[in-house]
Amino acid sequence: MRRTVIISFIMFAFSLAGQGKEKRPKALKPIVVEIVSGNGHETKRAEVAYSKTITALEALLRVAEVKTHPLGSYVFVTEIDNIKAERGKMAWYYKINGKSPKRLAISQTVNPGDTISWRFVKDVCSEKADEFKKPQNCN
Repeated sequence: MRRTVIISFIMFAFSLAGQGKEKRPKALKPIVVEIVSGNGHETKRAEVAYSKTITALEALLRVAEVKTHPLGSYVFVTEIDNIKAERGKMAWYYKINGKSPKRLAISQTVNPGDTISWRFVKDVCSEKADEFKKPQNCN
């Protein structure tokens, strides 16, 4: 009888331990933010904790010094870590997992494990933004 009680207690303990594991939420992969400015600057990579509503711009703000410029209903990134965009020449554009999202970073939400790559490249968008039209091919 005593042996049966001990075995029953051990089985009960294991069943409780298994239940605890099922209730724990799975950890979501962090977002990776990559800043590639070129001109001899080292690429900066940092991880940001994922949240349901985090945008590409919010993730960038958590890992770098950032300046933005509002223009109508748009918000453009004009400087990252003291590297300033120069209108009509060089600008900051981003991609998520290697693809242009076709949305401004302020309204582009991201998913767990996404990599957001900010690159300092030739400006192809300033003139379109001046017209207050939805920027096309601006990422």
